[in-house]
Amino acid sequence: MDGYGVDPDTLVSTGDQLVDIADAAREAKAELIGRVAAHEGANKGFAAAAKARALATAWEYQIDDLCKRTAMAGGLLEDGAHDYREMEQAVLDTLPALSSVE
Repeated sequence: MDGYGVDPDTLVSTGDQLVDIADAAREAKAELIGRVAAHEGANKGFAAAAKARALATAWEYQIDDLCKRTAMAGGLLEDGAHDYREMEQAVLDTLPALSSVE
């Protein structure tokens, strides 16, 4: 770490982990929806089948929203790391010119 004490590699790593979490949640959602759909025909007419489908639909919406927000946070961390590196380099490029005696 240097400059303002920001470690861009840690930001990128954390961002990647958040994106991985979002991907895992999407996979779990797809599995849930698939399992509900697989038993839909066999359970037709049962009150529990309608409740399971309603629950799956509610979870699908919530998980989609969570995945989007989590992936966005991960992307923002990665963008922030890139922006910090650029800013740090700009400062380093500027400071020698400011401190030079002419």
